[in-house]
Amino acid sequence: MTPLNQLQDQIALLFNSSIEPTLLGDLDIELQLLNIPADQAFSPAQVDAIWSNMPYWAFVWSSGRALANYVLANPELVKGKVIADFGAGSGVVALAALKAGAKQAWVIDIDDAALIACHENAKLNQQEIRAAHAIDEIESIDLLLVGDVLYDPRNHGLAKTLFSQDTPVIWAESQAQTKLSQYGPVASLASETLPNIGGFDEHKQIHIYHHGL
Repeated sequence: MTPLNQLQDQIALLFNSSIEPTLLGDLDIELQLLNIPADQAFSPAQVDAIWSNMPYWAFVWSSGRALANYVLANPELVKGKVIADFGAGSGVVALAALKAGAKQAWVIDIDDAALIACHENAKLNQQEIRAAHAIDEIESIDLLLVGDVLYDPRNHGLAKTLFSQDTPVIWAESQAQTKLSQYGPVASLASETLPNIGGFDEHKQIHIYHHGL
C-alpha cells in the first residue's frame, strides 16, 4: 500500500470521503485536503469517532494558514534559515517557509499520518522536507514556527516551555486563545480553516507572536 493510499483509507473510514489535491490561492500552495461537502451531516457516533481519531493533517487550520501567509509576506524572517514547523499537520507552514527562501524545513508531529501527509504535500509542491516526532530529534534549528496547537489543554504549558529555549519562535493562535496574551501579538490576520465542517472556524482572527527575534 502506498503512503497516499494509507491516508485515503483513514479518510474513507472516518468520513466516507477522500482527500484531493487542493490549491490554496492565497498561498499558491497545493495540499492533500479532505474533500467533503460543508453541509454533510454526521451522526453523534460518527462525530465521536472523528474527534477521537481526528486527521488534523487533512485540514489547513486557520492559525497555520495565517502563519503561512505571514511568513510569505515577511520572507526575511525565514530566508536562509533552518526552520521547524511544530505540530505541522499538513506541513503548510513548512512549505510556505521554503517558498519564502528557508534553507531547510523540518516538520514535527507526533502523528505518523501527519508526517506522511507532509511528505505527500511536499511532493505536490516540488519541495523537500525532513520529518521528526520531537524537537530533540533535530540537531540544529534557526527558527521554530508554531501554529494552532493550544486547542488541546494538555498543550497549554508549551508556550512557557518553547519560549524559555534559545531558539527563536514565531507563533500563531486565535485571538480567543489567551494563553499567549502576556507576550503581546506583533500582528493580526484574518484566516479561515479549509475545509470548514461542523463549525470548526469559530475564531477567524489570528494573532502572531514573536519570541527571541
